[in-house]
Parts: sequence; structure tokens; C-alpha cells
Amino acid sequence: MDKLENWTEITKGLYRYVISAGCCYEIHIKCWDHNTDKLSANSELYIVGDWRSRDGRSIFERESLFTGPLAACLEAAEKDNKENNS
Repeated sequence: MDKLENWTEITKGLYRYVISAGCCYEIHIKCWDHNTDKLSANSELYIVGDWRSRDGRSIFERESLFTGPLAACLEAAEKDNKENNS
């Protein structure tokens, strides 16, 4: 999870890391100057999933967790996963 190579590029600049059925992390690259390291690209980290509300309704949600360089998004995803999904 801490390396971009472990993520699947769904479309240009959108990477996904599946953590369970119906739940994944996504990183969206917002801006990347190709003359710089991709890990410095301005990016946003999301947790995405299909959830059940307390009253039983089915809900799809994409929640923003972090905005910053791609390398920091990878670190934030790993930290969030350890804190909430282990």
C-alpha cells in the first residue's frame, strides 16, 4: 500500500487500492508537471465504499481524507488503513 506500484491505475491519474469487497482507497492526481517526480504530484486521497446507514439504507460515499503530494497520500492511506481497518 505504501508504493504506487501496489495500486491499480483505473484511468489516467486515478489509482485504486481495494481493501475489501465494496471498499477501497482512491488517489486522484490533480496536477503533475512531467518534469518532476510523480510522487510530488498534487493529489487527493479518498476512501470509497458502499455502506449501510443506521436505518438500513444503502449508501455510496467518496470521502476525502487528505490533499497533498502523492507520496504523502500514500503515507496517509497506509496510516488510515492501520488505524481503521486492522
